[in-house]
Amino acid sequence: MLDNKELQEIVAQQVREIAKERLQSAINSLQRAMYDSEVYADKFDNAGTDYERGKVMNYAINHLYSNIQPNLRIDLLADSQADLAKLEVSNA
Repeated sequence: MLDNKELQEIVAQQVREIAKERLQSAINSLQRAMYDSEVYADKFDNAGTDYERGKVMNYAINHLYSNIQPNLRIDLLADSQADLAKLEVSNA
């Protein structure tokens, strides 16, 4: 049977692992975004007119706003930060 201190340490380790996984997920999203942005940069370079370049910029902005920010799951990162802060307070 686990005592209270052992149980707290298991919970604390789980909180740390979840936080690390969430951070890695954000990193992965940013890396995918970087690749996607490079694709738009290539399209920009290959555009024949400034009108086409402007359209590429519009698509890139839309992609950044619509896809990247929601996929970062900043809310989950904030939850993990709060959980880690709670661990620190409870260990004080």
